[in-house]
Amino acid sequence: MLFQLNINLSEDDYLDFNKFHSFESMHGKKLINKTRIFFVLAMIILAALFLLVMGFTTFSITYAALLLLFTLLYVIFFKKILTRNVKTQIKRLKKVGKLPFDPVSTLEFHENKMAEITAEKRIEQSYNVFERICIVKDRYILLYHSSVGAHILPVVQVKAQLNQEDFIEFLSKKCTNVEYY
Repeated sequence: MLFQLNINLSEDDYLDFNKFHSFESMHGKKLINKTRIFFVLAMIILAALFLLVMGFTTFSITYAALLLLFTLLYVIFFKKILTRNVKTQIKRLKKVGKLPFDPVSTLEFHENKMAEITAEKRIEQSYNVFERICIVKDRYILLYHSSVGAHILPVVQVKAQLNQEDFIEFLSKKCTNVEYY
């Protein structure tokens, strides 16, 4: 075993990951922008269709204006709405005892594979499952194993347990797609 990390994640870490993925990473930004554009276009088309079908009456103009106002407010507050949805999801899953992340885990990095060990399971995977590695300032190292899923490694915990530069150099050899934010 080359590296071993004991990781303790909180709900705030998971929320920060979702915020980063949605609003800061280039992959999330593309998806968010496409969603916003599609939603705005759909609402404009709906308002136009409503005006064409109902005629240009006071009611239809008012309805179309309110629809467009709702669209504008949705686009402006989209970030807050998405963040609130993630918080609500965490609370709901916490009530039933199934958080969307493992609060405590141990990650072992071997030459040819990585192992994630929790109280319930042990998962071994080769490094070729990593799509990309994102290093988010001095906050997180994210090991993406799918387009939306990642191992969240808080930098504070990484630095406390091992040499961060050596660890990042090792990861860079295992996954060539390393992004810095």
